[in-house]
Amino acid sequence: MSDRQVIAAIYAHPDDGEFFAAGTLAKWAQAGHTVYAICATSGDIGSKRRDVSRAQLAEQRAKELGLALSTFGGQPPIMLGFPDGHLAEHAAALRERLIYFLRKLAVDKVVTFDPWKRYEIHPDHITAGKMASEAAVFSCFPLLHPEHLEAGQLPHQPEEVWYMMPTEHKPNRLVDIGATFDTKVRSLLHHSSQIEMLADWFVKGADPTCLTDEQRAELASGARNFLEMMARGVAMLKPQVELAEAFFVQRVGPGHFQNYQEMFQETLGVAPGEPEIV
Repeated sequence: MSDRQVIAAIYAHPDDGEFFAAGTLAKWAQAGHTVYAICATSGDIGSKRRDVSRAQLAEQRAKELGLALSTFGGQPPIMLGFPDGHLAEHAAALRERLIYFLRKLAVDKVVTFDPWKRYEIHPDHITAGKMASEAAVFSCFPLLHPEHLEAGQLPHQPEEVWYMMPTEHKPNRLVDIGATFDTKVRSLLHHSSQIEMLADWFVKGADPTCLTDEQRAELASGARNFLEMMARGVAMLKPQVELAEAFFVQRVGPGHFQNYQEMFQETLGVAPGEPEIV
């Protein structure tokens, strides 16, 4: 990307992007692009602790996302406040809010979940990705939510949707994050509530509800090792890259994706090409 662009990462929960896209977002921000995170829920059920309230957790997680974004020069987070764990019940309202912000911010690229990803079990992830996709292709229609126009938000259409860590399709973009991997790690470590909740991912045998001081000290290095394992695994798609994040990118058109050529090739059984390194 050469021209200055506006990127909106659309998440279900405050920590969603750190695992799959923070290295890419940091790379774009460092290149002078404007990076926003729009978070559908506050993530206020995302803890195994019994000594914290949902309101306290929501406040903590919003602060964590703000700190994570500040690590690489992202804008303050936009928190939409839909109920954690029940996003599907508010899909239409979520889509309207996303259309509003895509117009208001004049977003060029959307980064979000692949809602068709195999074995994606979390309904909030699926709903966030699906509504972000619909918002991207519908935001250009002035007769949809005309109240936005009355408020000064003109119709606008993003150029692309970037799906994080796809599984249903071979990635068509591979982002070299060698120069921003350390930033990605620092960004994730700001999500202390989630590092603790997922402690057994990072430290073998750790119980998130009663971590020892020794285990807490190991969490940072364990999280780094986990992210490095992921990034090196993705980079195996292109041997000349050591650390990478993978995406399936769709070009956006009015009411649909501009993917007719890919669909036709898939129907004919033509193997997808190699991912482009960016």
